[in-house]
Amino acid sequence: MKVEDLEELLNSRIIEAYSGGFSVVEITRALRKASVDSVYNLLRDTGHIPAMERSEYRRLYDIDQRLATACRRKGFSFGRWCLGWRIDPCVAVAELKSAPDETENAAHVALKRDFPEIYLSMYEGAKIKKVNNERRRSKPASLRVDWSSERKAFIATVPECPGVEARGKNWDDVFYAIKCVHRMHEYVLRLDHLLKRTDGNALPH
Repeated sequence: MKVEDLEELLNSRIIEAYSGGFSVVEITRALRKASVDSVYNLLRDTGHIPAMERSEYRRLYDIDQRLATACRRKGFSFGRWCLGWRIDPCVAVAELKSAPDETENAAHVALKRDFPEIYLSMYEGAKIKKVNNERRRSKPASLRVDWSSERKAFIATVPECPGVEARGKNWDDVFYAIKCVHRMHEYVLRLDHLLKRTDGNALPH
């Protein structure tokens, strides 16, 4: 499968996950990326998230500094975070000022799902205890590189991932290409795993 095809498949999975109720932060977390930029920009450019008004670019909101810092570390502002959730920023500011009651409002739900540690520290004065769970490591993927006289190029394949291959004019080219293709393939698998999580937490946007 070519990198262009995988890129298209990955984009469709991101849109599917967002349309199914997963947030920008949750999708970014599933992809194990530090910044929301690629996910957010795709959803904005495809019209799934509205574009921010120019007047909102540098607007500051009276929110808890912990939330402001968390948003900034993820690569977006409080306003953009609210847009991703389809929440009015001014309404969200007001709602987050007080602790949630029996029926949590939209801003509290969004905060709890995207930044559970901050939710706990803001309203319950507690911290989530970090459990030292080692990530289960799968068997490392193999790499095979062959010269194709017919295609006049080196062809790299990953035996554990049928259909994943790349071509290049030399070892450096084909190695770089297969790394890109395999990484994209892994992203798609992670989103497939996310989409199987039908635990009732995802809410349509």
